[in-house]
Amino acid sequence: MPSPRFERFVLGAALALGAVALAGCASGSTPSSTIPTSSPIPSSSPSSSAFGDFTASELVEICVDATKSGFAGDVQFDSASSRIEHRNVTPEWLVIVPAQTSGFQGEAQCTIGGSPTSPDIGLSSASIERLPEDQIQKLINGENEGGDR
Repeated sequence: MPSPRFERFVLGAALALGAVALAGCASGSTPSSTIPTSSPIPSSSPSSSAFGDFTASELVEICVDATKSGFAGDVQFDSASSRIEHRNVTPEWLVIVPAQTSGFQGEAQCTIGGSPTSPDIGLSSASIERLPEDQIQKLINGENEGGDR
């Protein structure tokens, strides 16, 4: 059995180490992070439900495939800058993919639901203009889509 003096020594050493550790935390230095703080496309792992059954990449790819033929000439999609919004109506997802075609900064716009193997595309539009934010909000709410809505 250790002596009381040895126990006090061990306790004192542990307290001193704790104080040094706390002093390092209180020094005002902020730990650096190697994790990006923002990303144009929210990343989603297959087990994540951020986009229902879809991944962000699948939604973007479905939208690009659905709108590619609607652009005149050569089109370049900026998939990394895509925007995906959950809608208040079905199809559940609004996908906007910036595109450049014939010197115009346009975008592909789609509403997508269903599943990755059987997507339900409600709206697919190839535009040479970008949508203003108020129109995007209307699409999120299911307004102004044409048809009988």
